Amino acid sequence: MSYRISRNIEASLVDRISADLTAGSWVGIRVEKSFAQVYKGTLPCICINTLEIRPVKKEIGTKTNLKYFTVNIRIFSVNDGQRLDLSDWLLDKLEDDTTYYTYTVVNGVVSTKVAGGRIVITKWFDNSKELTNTETLAEEDRYRHLLSFECFLAD
Repeated sequence: MSYRISRNIEASLVDRISADLTAGSWVGIRVEKSFAQVYKGTLPCICINTLEIRPVKKEIGTKTNLKYFTVNIRIFSVNDGQRLDLSDWLLDKLEDDTTYYTYTVVNGVVSTKVAGGRIVITKWFDNSKELTNTETLAEEDRYRHLLSFECFLAD
């Protein structure tokens, strides 16, 4: 079975951010595709979700659509300083295009991934602390940050 385009975007971003964290000497930061997984492990954690696909006609009279994707990246930190450091670091890293992979899964495990283009960010929607009244929230939610953007796939 192969992932479809939205899951490939999520998995490509997970792979890229995980590799960048390791290369940047960040330790102990999990990267997840599922919001529920954030609450099953330790902090800090970065969660990546592809929210929607917005097709736009390439030109009048064609059946070809350009597909624009909205992606949210949530940072779950242990304090405001870490939240700010991780969000600044991610913003800088994501200025460069991300390699888009197509993934094949066998028995629930990725068996192959093949490069098939680039994920290009076209517009930023949000880069802010997500919740402001955090005194009574669960530990995972006290220092959340949201990065939200629009992207498309390029060759």
